[in-house]
Amino acid sequence: MQSMERSDLDQLRGEFPDWQIGSVWATAATGPDARRLYAQRGAILLTAWEAAELAASIRHEEEDAT
Repeated sequence: MQSMERSDLDQLRGEFPDWQIGSVWATAATGPDARRLYAQRGAILLTAWEAAELAASIRHEEEDAT
């Protein structure tokens, strides 16, 4: 049975439609893979290891812009 839950990236995209949101994977032969999330709007680029951390950074950036 497939899960109908939205991924963390889909949730971020829904919450912050003005931002381009994606992820980059880093791999190493000896260790686990790591996913780095990013959000970009214009010349602003934010990154984080976790979706909640990225959401907080986006909120902070939007507060500073107002």
